Amino acid sequence: MAIHKNVLLVEGQDEVRTIPYLMGLNGIDWSQDNKPIVQLRDCKGCDNIINADAIGVELKADGIEALGILLDADEYPRDRWIAIRNACRKSGVSDIPDELPIDGLIVQTDDEIRVGIWIMPDNKLPGMLETFLGYLLPDDTSPLWELAKSTIDTAKERGAPFTEAHRDKAQIYSWLAWQKPPGLQLHIAIKERILDPKHPESQKFVSWFRRLYQL
Repeated sequence: MAIHKNVLLVEGQDEVRTIPYLMGLNGIDWSQDNKPIVQLRDCKGCDNIINADAIGVELKADGIEALGILLDADEYPRDRWIAIRNACRKSGVSDIPDELPIDGLIVQTDDEIRVGIWIMPDNKLPGMLETFLGYLLPDDTSPLWELAKSTIDTAKERGAPFTEAHRDKAQIYSWLAWQKPPGLQLHIAIKERILDPKHPESQKFVSWFRRLYQL
């Protein structure tokens, strides 16, 4: 495991690709001395993050100063919060409150390591990374976004096999299919500002990230 003072545990490659562009376009110098300012660790699913032993290993790594945990709420945000809260408590992070703050959690361990938790999209609603990115549409695109919503509804009525839990994924990828050029990946849509990285709806997450890693 690579040693880095700043680590963020994420569920998959979409977060690994997207977050550097989101932060870089919000004024964070992502690379310093030829390495990223924060190491994004792809844990390949939430079950590998919501694990007291795995969190404990991260907290014992040499030189660690800040450990972030980024999870999707999916359908049941309260259950997701309880699960990660309990895992952190079992790993030795004792100062975890019963409720997740709306601006994201940042606490400090007895060893003075900052631990942060953010549950996508906004620490309260069901959803995921794609839900959050759906908040970043430029204001003048709302008619096309409404069309994407209705198109997804129609597709579901006609037998489209995506699950309700993945509705937001289907919606944003449909919208991206209609852009110029069509079908960009999420991180490229941010890079090209088809999704607005500085949208007001992104700023709570950006602020949490800055505070956690003292950027």
